[in-house]
Amino acid sequence: MTGRTIASHDPDLAQTITDMAAACHRLALAEERIHLAHRADNAPQLVPHAVAHAGAIRDTIATRASRLNVNPFGLRLIIEEHERLRIKQGRRPTMEQLERAVEAAADQLARRAQADEAHQYEAELHARRSRQMADASVNAVEYLRASA
Repeated sequence: MTGRTIASHDPDLAQTITDMAAACHRLALAEERIHLAHRADNAPQLVPHAVAHAGAIRDTIATRASRLNVNPFGLRLIIEEHERLRIKQGRRPTMEQLERAVEAAADQLARRAQADEAHQYEAELHARRSRQMADASVNAVEYLRASA
């Protein structure tokens, strides 16, 4: 596999990367538009359209991913790493370079997911403690009012 182009190794993947790179870029913009729509004053009108637009792009990517028997997010990751390497190197990466880049990105995402899960557990713990304290304080106020 050393030095082999993606097209010589997997022509379907090479064509999919070429075809779907623009779709992945449009999806990133659509996801940003959803985020901005939630913050807008007229969010009820903007959000459904933004969500539908992003969903249509996701469906397109998912269709191509299913042809390759790859998870849609995995295909997005492959395309994003391919684009990052292409910009960095000034040429299309080899299959080996792409494989290493995707592996490194997957490892980084796994570490980030683990950290996010730890933060989520901590946030849930704080929320549970806050609810208990709020309930206890309401109970304390009721007791004091009943005693007075």
